[in-house]
Amino acid sequence: MAISVATGLAYAEELDVRFLPSKMVENSHGIMHVFVTDGDQVMPKKVTDLTVTSLDSTILHIEKVSSTSSFITEVSVKAVKAGTTKIYLAAPGFTSKEIPVTVYGNKNNAAKILLKVTPNTFTTSGSNEGYVSVELADEDGFPVIAKEDVTILLSTANKDVLEFGDSSLIIKKGQYYAYSKFFVKKSGNAIMYATSNGIETQSATITIKKDEDIKVKMYTYPKILSTNDASKGFIIAQLQDSSGRPVLAQKDITVHYKVIDSTYSETSNYSNNYKQKNTGYFTIPKGSYWGYTQYSLPKGIEGTYDVSISTQDPLTVETEEIEAKNLQFMDDKTVKFETIPVLTTGNNELIGAVYLEDESGNPIGAKKDLMIRIDSSDASSLTIKDTIITRGDQVALVFGKTSHSAPTELKLRPVVAGGDLTTLDVFGPNKDSLQLVVEPLISKVLSGTDFPFVFYLKDGNEITAFPESKNIFISPNEYVTLKPKTVLPRDTLVVAEASSLKKGATSLSFEIGDFKSSLSVDSMSLEPASARLDRAKTVFVGTNDVFSIQLLNAAGLPTYATDNVDVSIVTKDQGIIEMPSKITIEKGKYYALFDAAPKSAGETDVSLLAKGLPLFTEKVKVVSLKPTITINSPQSVNASESFMVTISAAANGKPLADMNVGWDISGGIVQISDSKTGSTGEAMAAIIAQDSPISIKATVGSQWYPDTTVSKTVAVNRESGELFVQQENIEQQYQTPEILGIDPVLIVVPVAIVASGFMLKKKGQLKIRK
Repeated sequence: MAISVATGLAYAEELDVRFLPSKMVENSHGIMHVFVTDGDQVMPKKVTDLTVTSLDSTILHIEKVSSTSSFITEVSVKAVKAGTTKIYLAAPGFTSKEIPVTVYGNKNNAAKILLKVTPNTFTTSGSNEGYVSVELADEDGFPVIAKEDVTILLSTANKDVLEFGDSSLIIKKGQYYAYSKFFVKKSGNAIMYATSNGIETQSATITIKKDEDIKVKMYTYPKILSTNDASKGFIIAQLQDSSGRPVLAQKDITVHYKVIDSTYSETSNYSNNYKQKNTGYFTIPKGSYWGYTQYSLPKGIEGTYDVSISTQDPLTVETEEIEAKNLQFMDDKTVKFETIPVLTTGNNELIGAVYLEDESGNPIGAKKDLMIRIDSSDASSLTIKDTIITRGDQVALVFGKTSHSAPTELKLRPVVAGGDLTTLDVFGPNKDSLQLVVEPLISKVLSGTDFPFVFYLKDGNEITAFPESKNIFISPNEYVTLKPKTVLPRDTLVVAEASSLKKGATSLSFEIGDFKSSLSVDSMSLEPASARLDRAKTVFVGTNDVFSIQLLNAAGLPTYATDNVDVSIVTKDQGIIEMPSKITIEKGKYYALFDAAPKSAGETDVSLLAKGLPLFTEKVKVVSLKPTITINSPQSVNASESFMVTISAAANGKPLADMNVGWDISGGIVQISDSKTGSTGEAMAAIIAQDSPISIKATVGSQWYPDTTVSKTVAVNRESGELFVQQENIEQQYQTPEILGIDPVLIVVPVAIVASGFMLKKKGQLKIRK
């Protein structure tokens, strides 16, 4: 009889791990299970002499490697600090393996500062104030409540550019943020730093753009003065850009003036005495865009004079010619009105000057105190104060109250006989082009807390003041309420306190007068956002497995329970796997472990339910460890004929090697037999038939697989030479069998050998090394 056997290929087995919990948090202990896999299938095979090392023990420390009663090797580990590292696994018979590991930051510990600056870009002609907020956060940027008062220091190396309203901010115990004002002083870039002991320092850059071609423009009124008495004229200096638009000064600007041929060579600055006051200085104050002074000429001296001004920053020199006539005219009939550009600041601003002259242009002094009213075509944009030219004087300055937005057109006219209509150049934001901006003043908002919004108007790229007094309104919603707040004229950055009612994102709409804006606010929660069930890749019947339930925040990162969390576990089919009905994750913990008892093969849904957390459902598949055993042999043989019996063991479609095989054969003589399955999952026995039917039983099992018995009876033909099973059919039944770890040759056992009692002796079986 011919027998064919071939050696099998080695399994693609490798080492793999599972962490309990699956996401570990710094400064906590956990367990790592090490096991053998073949593809996606866990193999119930023990790993011996396992070595485990960590690339960075300051992140993950390997504490102890322990053998268990199952095929799992248990490794105790400690997550030391947040970070990413690698662990290395090595064991005889396996290829060494490298596995990346992430340790997450503690959601209860402040590891960094969230720094927010509003706004972060300025111009030298615009608003010079902003807000800075600091917020405590964990390693992953999630807000953290302060366990005690935390001091955050603000600093900058650019002190000539940036100034803090308060450089030491305190986040009070139970809070998570603080904020303060800052001020920009001049053009340039400034880096702001926020530091605190034991917390990562953060920085932000603030840019202050310099307005190009800033200059100081001079206006003199009137152009012709009478020197009959001590003459008086006005010099007005206005800060402008290259287009002639007024620009607010970011610092005091000193303007020096001088009238050529002055007999006074030293600079002086008289407040009330205008006698021969022809040299001196005055100031354009910080926050304004104009300044002025009066000057006088020598009495009775006619001629032309050059009036000049000069400034250092911006560098300016301007000169204008005026004329002096020794005339003595007194009247109040002819009023001239001249204007200068105006910026809509909402303040009282210098509009221009009124002066007296006759029809020939000669200067005239007022014969009495002369009050002049000036009408405005748009009183809501500009209201002019009544102007008085004092008796004997020729000129007076005109002031008016502006709004915060520029009208399309504005005309003015003195209410006097022959008063001319004059167009005023008004600069400022157009109300129709203003944009309302609303944003939380802090980086991230926690639900159940108060937090600030900041409101401001933008005119292009610049922040401008609110034009009028209005209340702030918020659209009705279930997430955020706004405390009552009124915006006042001249306000630029308006902070209003709000309350977050519950976690989640919502769209909010705001109104301030005619201005509207909307934004989305996402309120985060310190409470866990979900619970996650974790289990082994393969769950086997009859082998208890360790399951874990872990709490995660809205970002899917591990978080601690702020109070005891009771999790109900519902198994759809309890006949497949048995679990406890409830598990409690205690306050201050972030996971819990429990044993599950797989009872039968199959698949079932397992659901987690907890108050305030969404339903979590996962399918759990339980796989049977009972092997599939088949027996192959001829249906009948001739008496005294030698034949082969093959036992095949498999589980989940994969052959099982190293399974114990026990043979129980009657009615035949066992020549040789395998006590274990080979790498193909097969074991064989060589049998010599006798005169009676042959009963064959084989019991297959191992430490992890339960004993399984198969049996077969082979008929014996008494007539010599009769064969019920053809040889080619026999060969088809065997799939490259293996016997004793070697390829057998064709074996024929003569009757003479049997009669003489010759028996094959079994040699030592070869051990396959992976």
